[in-house]
Amino acid sequence: MAAGDLEGRCLCGAVRFRMTPPLGLVTHCHCQSCRLSHGAAFVTWTSVPPERFAFDAGEGEVVWHRTSTGVRWGGCRLCASPMLYVADQQRPDGVQANHVYVSAGSLTSPLLDHPVAHVSWEEHLAWIEGAEALPKHRGKTEERIG
Repeated sequence: MAAGDLEGRCLCGAVRFRMTPPLGLVTHCHCQSCRLSHGAAFVTWTSVPPERFAFDAGEGEVVWHRTSTGVRWGGCRLCASPMLYVADQQRPDGVQANHVYVSAGSLTSPLLDHPVAHVSWEEHLAWIEGAEALPKHRGKTEERIG
């Protein structure tokens, strides 16, 4: 791996990885599979070819499961953090075969690339519309910022 790599990890830190740019597009995915796998309204993803992804620690702690033919999801077996997605074959929805998709939320390095699109928007949850206009608070306090 090289200088400028992005690092990431699971919540407990048992699994640590790095990826070497350039990255694939950064997108917010609203499909039901992403929402249910992360328990979130959407998941922000980016990707790299497998030769630009490496585990620094805990590769053996990653548990892989399939939700459909040709799709594997990877997460930490210790803390249950979902982090990775790999398609074994090219998918009609544009997911590239064998690229390692990494959830941007699992990165500990600053992601300099900004999301360029919402994908699978037809599956989005209506209650997220307008969320960017909600008041912003410091931590979980009443103190407003921004």
